[in-house]
Amino acid sequence: MPIIAEGDTFTQVVRFNVEPAKQDALIRAIVAEVERWVRQRHGFVSSTFHASIDGHHVLNYAQWRTEADFRAFTADPEGERLGAAIRAVGPTGGPRAEAYRVARAIDAPGER
Repeated sequence: MPIIAEGDTFTQVVRFNVEPAKQDALIRAIVAEVERWVRQRHGFVSSTFHASIDGHHVLNYAQWRTEADFRAFTADPEGERLGAAIRAVGPTGGPRAEAYRVARAIDAPGER
């Protein structure tokens, strides 16, 4: 059985363009808010951060149990602090966010 089954979660993928000198600062700013309050939200599963090798991008892969759980998170007024933390680091342009569903998951042999 896969660790994450097809249709099991709602996934939000957010890509930020950033100056290489600010890449780690952007990740730290978002992680601080995720650890402070986002992870406590109902339906939160995980948030994974990817730093591009060239330093110009940060990719956040966030999973929620359902789309409704994610929508409730986005409606929380506390989200303004997350937005302010992101703006304070100054990524270039706005973040590009896209929603996904798990269509197929393949695990290493012997998992689960």
